[in-house]
Amino acid sequence: MRTAGKLSRFATIFLLLVGSAWAALVNGQPFFMEDTSAYVRGPDFAIVHFLGNRFASAWTQERTLNKGKVSSHTNPSETKHVPLNSPYDKAVLAGRSIYYGAFLYLGYVSSNFWLCVFAQAAIFLYLCHTFILKCLRLSFPIFAAAICFILVATPASFFISFMMPDIFASFLILSAIMIVAFWSELERADKIYISAILTFAVLTHASHLLLLFLVGSLCALVDLIVRRRPAKTATAPIAVLFAIFFVGLLGEVIFSYATKLAVGVYPVRPPFLMARLIDDGPGERFLQHNCVVKPYTVCRYMDRLPTTAGYFLWSPDSSKGVYNEVDLTTRTALSAEEIPFIVDVIRWEPLGVINAATRNVIDQLTTIGVGEFFRTPIELESFKNSLPEDFFNRIVHSRFSEHRDILAPLNTWFSSVYFLSMAGLLLARLT
Repeated sequence: MRTAGKLSRFATIFLLLVGSAWAALVNGQPFFMEDTSAYVRGPDFAIVHFLGNRFASAWTQERTLNKGKVSSHTNPSETKHVPLNSPYDKAVLAGRSIYYGAFLYLGYVSSNFWLCVFAQAAIFLYLCHTFILKCLRLSFPIFAAAICFILVATPASFFISFMMPDIFASFLILSAIMIVAFWSELERADKIYISAILTFAVLTHASHLLLLFLVGSLCALVDLIVRRRPAKTATAPIAVLFAIFFVGLLGEVIFSYATKLAVGVYPVRPPFLMARLIDDGPGERFLQHNCVVKPYTVCRYMDRLPTTAGYFLWSPDSSKGVYNEVDLTTRTALSAEEIPFIVDVIRWEPLGVINAATRNVIDQLTTIGVGEFFRTPIELESFKNSLPEDFFNRIVHSRFSEHRDILAPLNTWFSSVYFLSMAGLLLARLT
């Protein structure tokens, strides 16, 4: 009976693992974004640059194969546009984790990214299994039913199938909750596994460092208030979270110094928050009133404002794009001035910044959908320059790309379930 029970559980978990990747399986391949190429090409460049062209792949750029040499027909006097990521031009983009890139690169060379999909699915199942069975002490059938509900009622499978680090933000939150709130209930092996997942989640994106700090602090505060545990009992999980936080910081430092040694320059982080403040309004209003007395580099491009954060950072169009369109020296100056700019804007219009941040949080909490996985023909054109031709063609002919008519019903379904669930939880809390 015990053997039959174990086989039944194993079969159920295997089916749930396959089911967790249903979006990629239905689509015929994992989902990609323009930024996926930046993650994969980082380790690909390192492998080819140091080990030779025999390790070249479909993601290897021509300049990497030529060791940075340009065509002899190029006029040296012409000012050329330097791509955001161009190590031979001394341009290395920060904010695209080399660690998640290595994960994707290994998935590509081993299985055309399918290993990455099922690895993310396995992490999802493990964390849910540990949380439901060992933390909440519920039964295995409840775990299986909960996973089925999540896979049907939420876009979880789409993000599991997405070759971007987005899903690891969710893994980070759940892992931090288990470490802080259920430390004593976890077995030693689970503590190690969850800490390892949390560490990798922090390394997959720089924003996850701040997320860990905020979630960990909130979890610790709530746990201390609700359970009123002695300080000594709370020391271990809090120490683990802070240790992982510093590992994430160390990972950033290691990448920066490794880039300096290999390429000769430190990576430059795009001014994300500067672009966000300008898009939200307070940043643009500050520039309109203060560029005369505080001539930030961005003041040279007032004729391109207002513009969205995406256009500000990535558009090559000189009428509305800034960061991607300017030369390397100007990019470095924009990034270097980001922190002083943020401080000045907050001082100049604190209520405007708070209002904009509140609106953004509400938008994040109420925006439910899978539109990014259903690309329009115009949006797909942007993939031509960022993905290998074979991958681009497969995206164009993938099932979800060819059947965008199901986007609206899916969005309606996911949104309805989300808001009904929130309303149900609120009603249950009130009663």
